Amino acid sequence: MTGAVTRSTGKRERARRYLLHERPDGSLVEVDVHIPPQAQRAVLLDNGMGAPHEYWDWLCGALPADMGYVRFNRPGYGLSTPDTTYGLEPHFELLQELRDTYIADLPVVLAGHSLGGYFVAAYAALHPDAAKGVTQVVMIDATEVVSLRHSRRTDVDRWSHQRMLMEQVFAATGLSVFRPAMNTNQQYRPEINRSFTAFLAHPRTWAKAHREYRDAMTYPELTELDCPLTVVTAENNVGDNTLHAGIQARLAVISDRARHHFVDGSDHESILAVRPHAAEVAKLIAGEPPSESLGQSWQPSTTGSRIAEGAVEREEELA
Repeated sequence: MTGAVTRSTGKRERARRYLLHERPDGSLVEVDVHIPPQAQRAVLLDNGMGAPHEYWDWLCGALPADMGYVRFNRPGYGLSTPDTTYGLEPHFELLQELRDTYIADLPVVLAGHSLGGYFVAAYAALHPDAAKGVTQVVMIDATEVVSLRHSRRTDVDRWSHQRMLMEQVFAATGLSVFRPAMNTNQQYRPEINRSFTAFLAHPRTWAKAHREYRDAMTYPELTELDCPLTVVTAENNVGDNTLHAGIQARLAVISDRARHHFVDGSDHESILAVRPHAAEVAKLIAGEPPSESLGQSWQPSTTGSRIAEGAVEREEELA
């Protein structure tokens, strides 16, 4: 009953707080839009797998006054209508539709976390004319699909499947309300924490995440991006940090105007969930985009530099 009440209350609060964007086919997409009158630019934010758009709350609060934002829940998450045929091309169409509707002719930064990082880079690289008006792409601890495919049928892959199935059960029984899979330390504002918990308490959230995880293994590798790129990497991750740094470094080579930045002390979740980390990422989004390739230049931390140097050695060993 606690789970049911949490889901019901969260749905009502979400409907009151956020917009519902109606698409040409009649389906709805939950969006949070802030384009102030003085806006000179905007950022379009794409969430990680299984995460709500509230995940960006600290980052959005740290953006400068002249920068608006659009964040949203993909179909199947939150109040967004599920779509059983959802894939890369429909997602590109949605991103373009949100740009045309809410951002108009403003210069735009495309930023995404985890799988969302892959989505925005793929959109700019593969969708016709998508890079027009894009000042930079920011991939935040993003998914690298080749490495994801290589993990298929490994212990990591089996655990990922098992975990998402378990979370569906926990959500259906209401247990996730007491022990949520994400935001366990309740690090956002109280109303955002409540909304986050209610989002995770929906079995549909984890069914959608499970499908996205499977689909991501079929996505094409990104090899070329014709716009500035910032790769932001969490410095402290579960597993092999050196290997993770090497995988992230491969993302930066798809653009001739790229930089690679480590956020000290952050992990895959806290890079946005901890306010100082989110502010650091916001500064990269709002700052000047890279004008040339920095090669193997990892900034600004000495910790990140040491990890990156080790990553190069590990990559050579694996080769």
